[in-house]
Amino acid sequence: MPGTRGLLIAGRYRLGETIGQGGMGRVWRAADEILDRQVAVKEMRINELDAEDSRIRRERTLREARATARIDHPNVVRVYDVVAEESDRLWIVMELVESRSLEKLLLEDGPVAPREAARIGIGLAAALVEVHAVGVLHRDIKPGNVLLGPGGRVVLTDFGIAAIQDAAALTVVGMLVGSPDYMAPERVSGKPQGPASDVWSLGATLCAAVAGCSPFARPSTLATLHAVLYEEPELPDTAGPLAPLLAQLLVKNPELRPGLDEIAARLMPIAAPPTVLAAGPAPAPHPPTLQVFGDPPPWPGGPSVREEPPPPPREVPPAPGPAAPGPAAPEPVREEPEPSPRRRWAGKRFLLTAVVVVAAAVAAVLIATTAHQGGGGGATGSGSAPPTVDGTSRPPSATPPAGSIDETGFAWIPPKGWTRTAKSPSNIHYHAPGGKQEIAASYALVRGGDLMTQWQEAEAGSHDVPGYRKIRLDRTTFHDQPAIIWDYDFTQNGVPWKARQIGFDEGGKSYQINTWYEADTESAALDTYDAVTSSFTPL
Repeated sequence: MPGTRGLLIAGRYRLGETIGQGGMGRVWRAADEILDRQVAVKEMRINELDAEDSRIRRERTLREARATARIDHPNVVRVYDVVAEESDRLWIVMELVESRSLEKLLLEDGPVAPREAARIGIGLAAALVEVHAVGVLHRDIKPGNVLLGPGGRVVLTDFGIAAIQDAAALTVVGMLVGSPDYMAPERVSGKPQGPASDVWSLGATLCAAVAGCSPFARPSTLATLHAVLYEEPELPDTAGPLAPLLAQLLVKNPELRPGLDEIAARLMPIAAPPTVLAAGPAPAPHPPTLQVFGDPPPWPGGPSVREEPPPPPREVPPAPGPAAPGPAAPEPVREEPEPSPRRRWAGKRFLLTAVVVVAAAVAAVLIATTAHQGGGGGATGSGSAPPTVDGTSRPPSATPPAGSIDETGFAWIPPKGWTRTAKSPSNIHYHAPGGKQEIAASYALVRGGDLMTQWQEAEAGSHDVPGYRKIRLDRTTFHDQPAIIWDYDFTQNGVPWKARQIGFDEGGKSYQINTWYEADTESAALDTYDAVTSSFTPL
């Protein structure tokens, strides 16, 4: 029986209005009358396509549901139930994400800025890490299947043509399954597919985000398929700093496309926007900062925006982005982020998932590190010898000092009375009462290569930030560990601010400890920062 408004499925799911429709079926808003919650119900039509008999369609749908139900990640839509009541219908009950799709956003608002596209890309990379880990290829990544939920959450949905890689293939005769504009050339030509095929579709989707349409969109399906197979993509000028990565994602040879960890690492510096300072006392804004770590982690949805930082964004700091929270509480808030079941994992999945948990508090967390030379005033000039950040000789791997708070991957003693914000398990910020200073610490897996070179590249992209002026970018030491220090000035809403960032590699991880503060508070701000950095201990 076709779905109609008011129809009760499985004795518990009451259909409401249609909220989506495509070649694989319709999606309904529905009420779960047993658990008293809103859900999305996907109606799969079994017998309406001559090219695929009902048995194959039913098996494909059940496989989709089983595959997605194995994934519990904020960047992947959750599957709750599968109902097969009628011979020609299957019903998949899913999480209802109150959101617009990227496709609808592009139609209604037009293309997005490169940093927003990068933020979306980080969430999708985190989702694909999970999807590929359970042996699934999505096969239909496109703007219509990317939901942009509240709090900046990015959700990959509609696994209608997903297939379990380790199961026998289900063929569909005479039918092209998927969206040609976003389909990898190896899929079009019938060659073997793999995770790199989804990477291609991710690249085409991000290109559409900044251009409004796929770089392979043509007037006819045949022309589109020809473009995918034989033509090089014409990247739009609006791609800006995304262009080099997009070009690599869309190479014809799947073996030459970057992996998901590299993709997220390269998107992170582009996605790091500042937070607009709210009127009145509030946490300090996120000024331009550096995130040159490798394999940055995604994050879960939350009140803050844009997490995990990289180099100062090319866009103006006081730019779009949610306003900062209200006045800081007088007591430190020890709200631990929701534990991630993936935290035990290491390597790429740890980075892109456990800390991603991507998903999404949207936004890249501007995590710059700063250190004070000698205490007191602002540091200027580099001198002939590498400066030291502090006078202590405690190695980074030493036992944390008494009174330290253990975070994920490090311990430290944050200022008393400051408000704590967990952007992700590996990215912790503390805001001073009154909003005139912020201190943050975070880490990611070592990217490889010379850290100074990475920071220099990041600094080179920061010169259009309002009021930006480099004070120094030098090699230094931090607790006798080789490190990089970056001091700079900038303005936020016309107010002079300063920043200091210190970064070093230890135990296969790259750490940053950052501070941003109003310029007229420099002496006290750096004293506070020095006290915090002297307690910092990698774990």
